[in-house]
Amino acid sequence: LTMSRTRGILGCGRRLSALGVLPPKGPQAGIKRLLSTAEFRPRICIVGSGPAGFYTAQHLLKHHKQTQVDIYEKLPVPFGLVRFGVAPDHPEVKNVINTFTQAAHSDRCSFAGNVTVGRDVTVEELQDAYHAVVLCYGAEDNRTLGIAGEELEGVYTARTFVGWYNGLPENRNLKPDLNSE
Repeated sequence: LTMSRTRGILGCGRRLSALGVLPPKGPQAGIKRLLSTAEFRPRICIVGSGPAGFYTAQHLLKHHKQTQVDIYEKLPVPFGLVRFGVAPDHPEVKNVINTFTQAAHSDRCSFAGNVTVGRDVTVEELQDAYHAVVLCYGAEDNRTLGIAGEELEGVYTARTFVGWYNGLPENRNLKPDLNSE
């Protein structure tokens, strides 16, 4: 990646270079290499901050002490379906957020929300900027069953309904009729 190709790539005024993703270029690059340690410090990009993304980050941070992990997420906040896809009456499942938060607080882990891979940055650009790119995003669409009536008003997929009552931004305009009469 060159600086000109990264301008505005992540939106909100953020750039890959500002996030420290790009390797140094020009005369300063040689000085940085000369002054750096000889240790290999792999930079890993994880796309998706749900359970798969955070379990991957947790493993890398625990077992590879020199690794820097950067997590990109299309939503403004981390934790994916653990935050938005678990019923409120299942707090034991949501408790895994505490474990994920510990990984997120590592000085070798960073999070960038509101970043959509394919729109704000390409996989190819990430591959150029990192030693490895791990794709940990979930399914984007609801799965239909192809049965009569599933398109009727008031019929919702579980993903849509659970997203609504957990406050998922894309489901905020859903207006289910919860009247039991």
